[in-house]
Amino acid sequence: MPFAQRVAALFAVTVLATGALTAATTPRAARAAATDRPTSVLLLTVLPHVHGEPRAAALRCHPAGGTHPAATTACQAVAAVHGDLGAMTPEPGPCTLEYAPVTARALGFWQGRPVSWAKTFGNRCALLRETGSLFAF
Repeated sequence: MPFAQRVAALFAVTVLATGALTAATTPRAARAAATDRPTSVLLLTVLPHVHGEPRAAALRCHPAGGTHPAATTACQAVAAVHGDLGAMTPEPGPCTLEYAPVTARALGFWQGRPVSWAKTFGNRCALLRETGSLFAF
């Protein structure tokens, strides 16, 4: 199965499983309150251009969850820029000058608004400096 199809399937399963689990385990009042809150779900991918395997994670916020290993911190990073990933600022620190480009992509919704963002970085270090924990998976 091509990578794009695997990513789409992972995203669909995560979103559907999360919704089914929430609906099955919460009282009616909590479900009503949860549906009042705008959706914040992002499918995150990192595609190396030369070496390594593509990676993907689903990030759900409010409450934090999904397949992202640091969902709470990643949700805080997105919340700090109000869902505008292009507004993230690099953290200070050194990176090697190795050229091993990676493309990071985010697709989904932040507080009910659509998000579609992609950027290519010179290497993984540069990606992590600019996006923090968001693409650290």
